[in-house]
Amino acid sequence: SHSGAHASAGPLLGAMVMPMAGVGGQLQDPAPPEAAGDLARLKWAMLALIAFSGLRLLFAVTFGIIDIEFLSLVNIFLSIALGAFVLKDDPHLRKVHHCLAMSLFRSCADRGMGGLQCLFPFVVSDAINLVFDVLTRGSFLGFDAYGLALLGSMAAEGASAYYAWGVFKVSQAAADPNRLELEAGGGGYFQAADGGSARALELGAGR
Repeated sequence: SHSGAHASAGPLLGAMVMPMAGVGGQLQDPAPPEAAGDLARLKWAMLALIAFSGLRLLFAVTFGIIDIEFLSLVNIFLSIALGAFVLKDDPHLRKVHHCLAMSLFRSCADRGMGGLQCLFPFVVSDAINLVFDVLTRGSFLGFDAYGLALLGSMAAEGASAYYAWGVFKVSQAAADPNRLELEAGGGGYFQAADGGSARALELGAGR
């Protein structure tokens, strides 16, 4: 039933986030200033994903293919919900987050989920959706209404994952300043040892 689906949506989102909390859980809001550009681009990619996914749903119903699109659209909706929780303080997505937090995902909001702690789960969820769409929906791409909506949603999925990953990398580096990636051709990096000193680890460069 619809009420049963509503009751399970929040715990389902929580189940997506909690196992990955160890990866992104150390990140603290707000995002560092260096991530502001990618964070703004992530917002617009998210808005495009919402718009194209809505069109995709509309045309799937119109053309009678909702039965093969249903699971994909549910997964995209969960990714959008995760993205709304990531961007819960953004002026354009604050109302979306509030609507979700007061209805389907109240249990997530009650647990204080949101912000950067949801960033890595969003990247994983969104990237999986994109791969699934490419593998199973590629033959539906075309210049008809549904094909264009599908293409737009896939492009928005890719952009959302790309910019979210950029925010994650910058935020992770800011949270752990001893973990520095070097741009040298040798491809090494510095990592803090237990005693607090840093040691260089060299990665297979012409030895």
